[in-house]
Amino acid sequence: MISVEASNVSTAWLSVAGRLDREPKRKAIHTVVRIANPVAETPGVREAMDDLLAAQNLQSVDTVANTIFPAAIASSSRDHAELVDRYVRMYPFLRKRYSQNRRGTYFGRLIQYPAGDELFDQIGAVITRIGIERDGGNPKQARYETVLAVPDDAATNAPVYIPGRDNNAMAFPCLSHCSFQLDTEHHVHLLATYRSQYMVQRGYGNYLGLGRLLAHVAGQTGLRVGHLTVVAGLAHLESPIVPVRRMLTRFADVP
Repeated sequence: MISVEASNVSTAWLSVAGRLDREPKRKAIHTVVRIANPVAETPGVREAMDDLLAAQNLQSVDTVANTIFPAAIASSSRDHAELVDRYVRMYPFLRKRYSQNRRGTYFGRLIQYPAGDELFDQIGAVITRIGIERDGGNPKQARYETVLAVPDDAATNAPVYIPGRDNNAMAFPCLSHCSFQLDTEHHVHLLATYRSQYMVQRGYGNYLGLGRLLAHVAGQTGLRVGHLTVVAGLAHLESPIVPVRRMLTRFADVP
């Protein structure tokens, strides 16, 4: 098991990657990373990460992050409802245009989760429930864990995996669910669970996308961004390992 406390997204990735590099086959069962400021980055690390990804013809950090939360669309939307409306209209194009999105995106799954014959916006439900309980003066903090296949009862738990449909062992969705918690200091926190995670291809972008999703929920509910905790059942620091090790050495002194 690997457990990491990190100040921001960049230091989280460096810490987890460094620990995985010392593990047999660069894999570990049950990794836990807690990021204090999940919307902050170290610029030099981000630039180096994008350079590494581009050299391998892999998706950029922002491209990966946008599969979890479309920051650009959100920034020009009045509220969550408008964001969802715009994204739903774009969703067929996004799935057709980009081959890696053919099964869907995480944000698409979160806002269009199959619930019987309807599609359920789980993030909207999270925002609404938090708002109701905050305004009523009785927020429940962390009472919202339910069965993954029952989104209408999920409250502030947002499942991604669909039993019976998502049967590919190592493909979308690796992110299983997102669970939001409140504290008494008016912060909202996010716990995200992955069944598996590829740290080179998607790890950095996953952290950033989740941080942006958390910031969106905080902004829509008038709360402050808390910490992000990401749990991976299996984490893998995959190839190319030589440039990854160069990057880890270059930023060994980053706090």
